[in-house]
Amino acid sequence: MTEITAIDILKSRQGFSEYIEKNSEQIINQITVDYPHRTIRVVYPQLTASSDGLLEIVRQLEGNIKAYIFWFIVNEKEDLTKIATTLNCNFDKNYCGIFIIKAFLNNDKIEFKTILKPEIPKMQKRNENAPAKLLQKEYWDKYFEVCDELQSQMQINPKAQHFQYIPMKKRGVQIMQTINTVNNYVATEIFINNDKEIFNKLLEHKNEIEEVLGYLDWQELEGKKSSRIRKTLNYNAGSEKALKQTITTHIKTAEEFKATFCKYL
Repeated sequence: MTEITAIDILKSRQGFSEYIEKNSEQIINQITVDYPHRTIRVVYPQLTASSDGLLEIVRQLEGNIKAYIFWFIVNEKEDLTKIATTLNCNFDKNYCGIFIIKAFLNNDKIEFKTILKPEIPKMQKRNENAPAKLLQKEYWDKYFEVCDELQSQMQINPKAQHFQYIPMKKRGVQIMQTINTVNNYVATEIFINNDKEIFNKLLEHKNEIEEVLGYLDWQELEGKKSSRIRKTLNYNAGSEKALKQTITTHIKTAEEFKATFCKYL
């Protein structure tokens, strides 16, 4: 079998899309290190920037109040970059924006350069010492430890927030790990952004999926472009042992979600 070279990848629409799908997470994490976390990340690869591509990007931003679009290209077009720049200036900087990342060849290796990114928003400071935030941070700190012990791929970045994002390597689909300290439960969910077709395709296999995962809450979220499929667990922090068991189950559930849903995506 002939090995696909970097040059071949940068000339093939399918090859470029597959390469970006495989490598985008690491690139995006480097680019957004100083940006607020966004639950919704849309990756859009395109060999040559086009007006159709820009229209598709704008369409995907509609209804997503907290979304980042990562437009990976090989050949840029100055006029479209200027339009994207204008769009970034008019978007609410606290909520969404467009990144344009150019792929290029350097000594037979593919490298990337960010040619457009939105302004880093000035976020209001949260009270990290509020009781709920302290409980969330405590939970995710312990989650991080247990996940490391289990050598699980469901690892997260501990923060004082109620959710954590775990990629599924499927455009528009991600696993969400959440904690509700008011109603005392944690949840694992498949969050689908802007693609009801994926939700409906999974719904066709509801019986097979629930045979493995048990009862799930299928939320099409009528009137919205996103949808979710979730499972909740009682949150027990009564003792160190109980908390560790809750977190272990939380992690194992995410692993089972990924293994099961990937069969139908």
